[in-house]
Amino acid sequence: MRIPKDVETKVVTRLYGDAKTLDWATLTPQQHSAQYTKWVDDPEVGGRLREYLSASDARVWIKDGPMKEWSRSLSGVGKYANLVDGADDTPARLARKALGDGWEVDSDTLRVKPLRVTARNEEDETILTWAPATGLKHLVWAALTASAQGDSREWVLCVVETFTKPTPANEKQAHQRLAKRCGLRLVHVSL
Repeated sequence: MRIPKDVETKVVTRLYGDAKTLDWATLTPQQHSAQYTKWVDDPEVGGRLREYLSASDARVWIKDGPMKEWSRSLSGVGKYANLVDGADDTPARLARKALGDGWEVDSDTLRVKPLRVTARNEEDETILTWAPATGLKHLVWAALTASAQGDSREWVLCVVETFTKPTPANEKQAHQRLAKRCGLRLVHVSL
């Protein structure tokens, strides 16, 4: 049975509010699992979903639907992006912080897997790609693959952190060593 749009919107709005409060990207897989259980048991989330899905299907729907889209939604991409305040400005904010003033993003080039966009500063052009530290391997792989396929543009890898949960100094150093080894530029940006 299909979940009505108004119910879906209310449930996802609640999920995303909770995810923001919990700083979702910094939680461990075990913490994610525990939160899925809480949501399924919550009358405002699982209670609404159980009108259309079994409890186990509601958990899968939450995990493989809205929460799989969470990081993309924060960047203004995907089905639920309109439920995240200020998300559509994320690529431009990242470009300013990672690249400096004068860089403009071309929103028509915004892509996912990994999140990336073309940024320009007059005649200079670069690909800005971003993820939390847990997604760094995907950024590196995408940049190396593009280079191997003939893309001569610089890729700037942006590890996104939060003010409340910055990347530890030893991890930052490890990230920089990896980027240097691969001939890539990497920056850490707090949003």
